[in-house]
Amino acid sequence: MKLMQNNQRVKVLLFVTFVTLSSLVLGKTEARPAVASKSLAASEILAGLKKGNERFVSGKVRTDGQSKSDILRLATGQNPDAVVLSCSDSRVPPEAVFDQKLGEIFTVRSAGEALSPQAIASIEFAIENLGSRLVVVMGHTNCGAIKASIETLNGKSTGSENLDKLTADIHPRIKSKFDEKNPSKNLKEESWLNARGVAKDLIIRSGLISKAVASGKIEIKVGLYDLKTGLVEFE
Repeated sequence: MKLMQNNQRVKVLLFVTFVTLSSLVLGKTEARPAVASKSLAASEILAGLKKGNERFVSGKVRTDGQSKSDILRLATGQNPDAVVLSCSDSRVPPEAVFDQKLGEIFTVRSAGEALSPQAIASIEFAIENLGSRLVVVMGHTNCGAIKASIETLNGKSTGSENLDKLTADIHPRIKSKFDEKNPSKNLKEESWLNARGVAKDLIIRSGLISKAVASGKIEIKVGLYDLKTGLVEFE
């Protein structure tokens, strides 16, 4: 009888220890469900991304959201809160920069955040079919696509027909203020101009996005990632 009671006590102690340790770990990484509540407002979603960037910069990133159970749970569908349109630069992966896990953000990437029908359609899909309520356009400092665009403002070719089309998309957003002779430090100002222009062009080029913004269904925010600090600055 005493042996049975002792075994029960051991089991209880083990369970309490497990719960305590789990709570400490989850609290330390600021865990959240991989598919967030659809009741979150765009401002709350943005706040979550900002906190994620803080974790990324501090090195205290989450450890949840990428387990086998998360993979299986998300196999049946996705409901990402935010869409992040960013440059394809290998140093600026949105999931890492914002410390987000499986199913949490819908990423669309192209060099210099250049817009194509495919990129716009991808964003429209997330808004219309997945319920995303925030669109973030994120540029970054020292962007190679911005550099190439500045160098070809005078009509010079990049040497690639496809790259010429990409820089042609960027040119109108930066040529009003800058030229190849006077670029800003780290191309920061040009990158801001481009990101802001992309946000405006999304509304101009997409009736669906324009209506979603006008109705308050979604919000579009612009940010810039600093390659040296890892910080994302939002307007």
